[in-house]
Amino acid sequence: MAQAVSRRVLVTGGTGFVGSHLVERLLRNGYDVTCLVRDLRHLRWLEGLEVRLIQGDCTEPESLAAAVQGVSLVFHCAGLTKALHARDYYSVNHLGTKNLLEACARYNNPGIEKFILVSSQAAAGPSPDRRPVDDSNTSHPVSDYGRSKLLAEDEVRGYKDRFPVVILRPTSVYGPRDTDVYEMFRWASRGLTLEMTGGDRYFNLCYVEDLTTALLLSAGHKTESGSVYFVAENRSYSWSEFKALLLSTGGVKARAIKIPYGAAYLVGLASEIGSLFTKKPALANRQKVREAAQRYWLCDVEKIENDLCFRAEYPLQKGLELTWQWYRKNRWL
Repeated sequence: MAQAVSRRVLVTGGTGFVGSHLVERLLRNGYDVTCLVRDLRHLRWLEGLEVRLIQGDCTEPESLAAAVQGVSLVFHCAGLTKALHARDYYSVNHLGTKNLLEACARYNNPGIEKFILVSSQAAAGPSPDRRPVDDSNTSHPVSDYGRSKLLAEDEVRGYKDRFPVVILRPTSVYGPRDTDVYEMFRWASRGLTLEMTGGDRYFNLCYVEDLTTALLLSAGHKTESGSVYFVAENRSYSWSEFKALLLSTGGVKARAIKIPYGAAYLVGLASEIGSLFTKKPALANRQKVREAAQRYWLCDVEKIENDLCFRAEYPLQKGLELTWQWYRKNRWL
């Protein structure tokens, strides 16, 4: 059952991939949106939008008071998906969440109607046996990114009796503006696909607009405080299926290059060493290789479908078509 919510909201990570799509969706739905922004000179996708901008950083507790005051909903989308050093994941994803929760409790309690964390399937870890993981399974993340997200979830659950909190665990999210899954599009457009040897791998995927739908539903529905929901299309894909759809929707042909795990691990190590010189996080680091090597990144979305009436509206073929179109229109490819 949907509940009435106040219209003034805070979004962290609004200049990023998921956060920017959420901000646009909130504005279309009549919300009064405040965005916490680290650098007001680099608004990226927020440029020109009717939002209130407050300069601050989740890793700097003293900068958060003005952002949380007067808002009723908090969508915490800010986070690192890649980093120069492992400690950076914990500084931003874990302690940044802790700081934001403390600011809400100190400067806007009981004004917070709901705090919604965008976590990740990585916090739960892969399925060990091809059975989809749900929120009752014991979490076993296989990367510092996943562990930092799980610690952030623990912080959120620690506040569940002070104000309502919800945790969303999207699977790999793709769509316009994404720069991570984008690499697969980029390689495919150049006539190559990369895959690890060792047999097919299976996973769920989430188009970005489906994630924003889940976020709005989590705000508008009455939920038990501390609830955890996986977010994805309600079917899994093998790597072979994904690759075939990626190529067909893009109208491209590509040669498959298969890489043994050991070689991929060395590529990840080389990328990390290179990042020390470029000062930019490596996309293909050793931990990402370890995550990619897992056979079953599968999750159960029955709970979010039952509790929030969520249904993914973008099956993979449709989502890939729209993403190809956007990358080409914006000359990313």
